[in-house]
Amino acid sequence: MNAMKEIRRVAVLGAGNGGHAMAADLTLAGFDVNLYELPQFAGNLNAIREAGGIYISGVVREGYAQLNCVTSDIGEAIRGVDLILVVTQALAHEPLADLCAPHIEPGQAIVLFPGSGGALLFAHRLRSPDIPVAETVTLPYACRVTAPAHVHVHAGPGIREVLGVFPARTTPQVVQAVRHLYPTACEAAHALEPALYNPNVLLHPVGTLFNLGRIEYAAGEFWMYKEGFTPSVWRIIDALDGEKMAILAKLGQEPIPYRAHYEYRYGNQWEDFASASSKGPASANTRYISEDVPIGMVLWSSLGQLLGVPTPTADAIIQIASAVHRVDYRAHGRTMKQLGLDQMSREELLRYLQTGENQRR
Repeated sequence: MNAMKEIRRVAVLGAGNGGHAMAADLTLAGFDVNLYELPQFAGNLNAIREAGGIYISGVVREGYAQLNCVTSDIGEAIRGVDLILVVTQALAHEPLADLCAPHIEPGQAIVLFPGSGGALLFAHRLRSPDIPVAETVTLPYACRVTAPAHVHVHAGPGIREVLGVFPARTTPQVVQAVRHLYPTACEAAHALEPALYNPNVLLHPVGTLFNLGRIEYAAGEFWMYKEGFTPSVWRIIDALDGEKMAILAKLGQEPIPYRAHYEYRYGNQWEDFASASSKGPASANTRYISEDVPIGMVLWSSLGQLLGVPTPTADAIIQIASAVHRVDYRAHGRTMKQLGLDQMSREELLRYLQTGENQRR
């Protein structure tokens, strides 16, 4: 990617809450935006096509955004764009990478919002060392689709988007490009750093699993961030956070505790977020378990195993979540093996993250 290239055209892949917000906000910022949805979810595009665009409100640029293109054809979506922005569930990363592979063009870059290790998964599936793939810690918007083709953003814009790029040697160029869209984007050491700082992995499974009695009894009247994080639950989170920081230290970084990293990114206290948070989850059938455990926590555990870092708290949560959902999340989760990295030493992994060169292939 040319460091000085002007970013004009982008593709937003995923038409859920985040995709609605990103496509509309960037359109109103002056970019040409193509919005894509997977064919099996193409119904998400019907209302947008009928409206000719998306209405956006909240703490963003407000108004009606007429998109450049709305499609479920991946070739049409990414043809000629400068940046490909992935805003799907993490479970869609693998099939989406395979769909993108035949259509990627020289000079493009891919950014996952967020990634949870998805940047390395995309790189492994694409096998194209000239296409940088980056990921963030979280989505830039806290938002909800409130009506067909209408999205409301209640928090998020202006946060520091920590961007990990693969290979890391291309970080300055990719971060500079993303700053055209989100000026507060800042550099991570490598593509694994954002996955380890993803707060959803730390908070969602613990807050849900250890409040299941209350969640199921409350029948929808449960506010996890307001009532679920008691001192005992925080002790579990602190233990899990300690395992995360031990992994980061093994990767040669100066680890930051969860609350400090939250304040660095958002510029306010965690308690401010908790007091303004929305209701939920309403049952054990939630992405707080079904996505954050297999995609996020299994990755942490697998990376810890490769690096020789014990992760007993993460391992226990994976086991409990598997029992609750009657699914072997470790067997079906995102592991270093799935990323093609399970046979690497620590030194080989760090070299691969920096250069993109895998000497074991």
